[in-house]
Amino acid sequence: MKLSEIRGEDAIELLGDILIPATEIMADPKVSSAVESGKPKLIIATIILRNHAKSILTILALLNQEDPETYNPSILVLPKMIKDLLEDEELMSLFHSQGQLKEDESSVSASENIAE
Repeated sequence: MKLSEIRGEDAIELLGDILIPATEIMADPKVSSAVESGKPKLIIATIILRNHAKSILTILALLNQEDPETYNPSILVLPKMIKDLLEDEELMSLFHSQGQLKEDESSVSASENIAE
């Protein structure tokens, strides 16, 4: 299920549930560096999968309305699920937005911080 298909209260609840695993992934310097440098989606997916398997399973379970504690997809369905996540423009825009926020925070001019 795409994030854009979830609306209203369901969207708010899902967002609350996904924030922790998504933030863990977005906070990973390897992931943010790969996204900011424009690495191919396959490289980004590999970095995420190798370093954040539990977070990905939690997100996939929640998107599929399954219990994250018992969710156990097979290797045969995972590639399509990961592909669907990577092709979800709304989800990918979250990663790009996170990188832009970090960039904006650190790009303040040094002269702006000097007291008069």
